[in-house]
Amino acid sequence: MRDCLHGDPGGRADVHSGGMDPRRDPERLSLASYPLSHPVQARFSDLDGNGHLNNVALASFYEDARITLDWRIFTDGRPVPFEGFTFVVANISIHYLAEARYPATYVVGCGVGRIGTSSFVHSAGLFRDGVCLGLCDSILVHLVDGVPTPIPPDRRAQMEALAFPVRAGGASTEADDGTVSIPGQPEESASGLVSSNPDSR
Repeated sequence: MRDCLHGDPGGRADVHSGGMDPRRDPERLSLASYPLSHPVQARFSDLDGNGHLNNVALASFYEDARITLDWRIFTDGRPVPFEGFTFVVANISIHYLAEARYPATYVVGCGVGRIGTSSFVHSAGLFRDGVCLGLCDSILVHLVDGVPTPIPPDRRAQMEALAFPVRAGGASTEADDGTVSIPGQPEESASGLVSSNPDSR
């Protein structure tokens, strides 16, 4: 498989689905397809002049979910630095599909979309009441001593355990239980999360 960063950056509609526009991919638009669900509480300060949540605030929702997923994969959910390696964001692509309003609690579904040689893709969707309001793909590069380095097999296996999309035949979808939530963020108990199964690739 080609590395995520050495494909066709100008001609690919989506880094996960091999050219399919993510807005037309039914799995990207379904919360049940994501192996981890992360609740995020909108704040009044997130509003723009039109009374909608602003684009910067929505990008921060994906960021919260991304670090939660990383902690779940690499540190057993503990909010601590990685040991002996790190990941840096090389690219972020966001599709805004519908307006997001305040007050509300949103759910970000996220998972590992594609794994390259020394980088991988976070695939995420923003949901409220089962409706997808936005999509985000982030390319992260695996570094050791500040140098891009191939992802080792054990680390790759950890990532594949939370691969997107989930498939039949595996463990249930994980809902973020607040263990690594943002301080002050309420736990979500009625988000309509759907049980599903991780990719068995």
